[in-house]
Amino acid sequence: MKTNKSIFILVAVVILIFNTNCFSQESETHYITLNVETSTINSQNESAVSNFGQGEGISNEDFEISVRVGDTIIWQGQSSSSPDKDVVNIVSINYEGAPNIFDENILKGDGGFPERVVRTVVGGKEGEFIKYKISFTVLNNGNKRQGTYHIDPKIIIKN
Repeated sequence: MKTNKSIFILVAVVILIFNTNCFSQESETHYITLNVETSTINSQNESAVSNFGQGEGISNEDFEISVRVGDTIIWQGQSSSSPDKDVVNIVSINYEGAPNIFDENILKGDGGFPERVVRTVVGGKEGEFIKYKISFTVLNNGNKRQGTYHIDPKIIIKN
């Protein structure tokens, strides 16, 4: 009788482990790089001289990333005109509508050089679109260019 009970428990544990491995999803890390022409950016052309490397015909506002709950997003910037001398600092991410999928309303930069924002998605339902605003500053050869610039892409929750 003990042998049958032990075999039953062993089979149940194997089935439980198999099901957990089949249906669990690994979390991913998504690097979102904002490329900026740091030599020409100003408050009137920020969207025209900045991009995420998206395809032709996709505006910054229409650019979207797909994430799952548990995924980590790293927003970072880089100069496309002078990468050795200029710096793009991602200073904050602000969600602008729909449910907040992060642990805060305003996600602050990490204080690094260059500054970036790192956050894990903590909520959201499949198919939800979330608008958010990336706020960034530019240093030209160590000197801060006037102003803080903003780009408004989207996040979509996938299953």
